[in-house]
Amino acid sequence: MTFNDCVIECCQHRELIKQFDRLTGCHVSNVLLDTRAPIVKMIDGATGYQKVLDKQAHEDIQMYIAFIFECIWLRTLPS
Repeated sequence: MTFNDCVIECCQHRELIKQFDRLTGCHVSNVLLDTRAPIVKMIDGATGYQKVLDKQAHEDIQMYIAFIFECIWLRTLPS
């Protein structure tokens, strides 16, 4: 398994994402588990709020990948 495979696997686990968000205050679930209604997405795009969400999402995803690397990937490597 490569690190990319590990990231893909971790991005498919809803509970891991939800708990990461809860513990860090991030909003990774808004990106990976986007459950907003289509009308809300359209309003966010029209008002410019989507740009704010995209910037924050980029930072949150970087934190999530760092978490995966430090807390999951490094611990699965053979010692």
